[in-house]
Amino acid sequence: MYLSKLTLENFRSYPQQTLEFDPKINLILGPNGSGKTNILEAIYFLSCGKSFRASSSFQLINWNQNYAIVKGDLNSVKTEVQLIKNPVTASVSRKFFIDQVVKTRNHYLGTLKIVVFEPEDIRLVTGSPSRRRDFLDSIFSSIEWRYSSALSQFHRALKHRNELLDLIRNNQAQRSELFYWDQSLIKNGDIIHDYRQKFINSANSFFKNHPNSEINTLSLNYFPSILTAAKLEAQASAEIAQGYTLSGVHRDDFNFSNSIFSTTDTNLAFWGSRGQQRLAVLSLRLAQINYLEIEYHDKPVLLLDDIFSELDLNHRQLVGNICQKYQTIFTSAESETIQNLIGSHVINLPTAQS
Repeated sequence: MYLSKLTLENFRSYPQQTLEFDPKINLILGPNGSGKTNILEAIYFLSCGKSFRASSSFQLINWNQNYAIVKGDLNSVKTEVQLIKNPVTASVSRKFFIDQVVKTRNHYLGTLKIVVFEPEDIRLVTGSPSRRRDFLDSIFSSIEWRYSSALSQFHRALKHRNELLDLIRNNQAQRSELFYWDQSLIKNGDIIHDYRQKFINSANSFFKNHPNSEINTLSLNYFPSILTAAKLEAQASAEIAQGYTLSGVHRDDFNFSNSIFSTTDTNLAFWGSRGQQRLAVLSLRLAQINYLEIEYHDKPVLLLDDIFSELDLNHRQLVGNICQKYQTIFTSAESETIQNLIGSHVINLPTAQS
């Protein structure tokens, strides 16, 4: 699957824009503020109806407009996602289309598979556990309706359960009322955990068998927080006292290890150099590509947002070699990037998009 044409209407800084892409390597060149990342965001939005950087759908709609539309031509399939603002209720709704036929989000997900590389990926090593959980969620939420539904239901149950814990602590509710929310957390948490564990296993296998000597020493250590009825019962008193659910997939975490370290603790966050940490997150994205290909028998489209500025020559060559196998869309503010991407289809964005 590859994206041949992208059409934007009222999306971010683009009132109207149509772009055509090569099936192989594409480079979007333009100064800072020219709207390069907005284009990558639109492609990601086309895949799942969400942004990889905005927390609110309102931010995706052009100023003073009530809707945004993103259309894509994928081989012989035409896809479209509409974002519609209700000025009365201040809510935003989405509509999904394949070949002009309305689809539910469940039946739309997976049509276009995307892997995004960002400079901020380095925080997957050094940042908070929530960032790493967000990474795991991003793999599946854009392609697996079952995961997306389970994640939504889990967080809904978690919110209501935490509110109920406060009420119980203040003698305004009974402990028995936790049962319904407990069951929802367990059921949906199991679904989420199974997907996450499957990816971790796949990534570790990918690292171990990789021909690159820097990559095959890497591994992921997964620290799941699995819920059972017995565990919830055992910690109920502590949770009531604190007003918060202490266990569950909202507490999951993982870290990166490298077997070259002689220390007992091989966590890259503590012992890895900046270069080793960059390679680790790059390798994680490569493992994500590998997972999507193996599980879904489809090549994802790669979006790389100004990452060459973060990589040394060897790692640039590694990225370049990988990208020969996929449709890849780079962004850069530096014309010298063309030298790293010989033969790429170049799209120039000379003027700033405000």
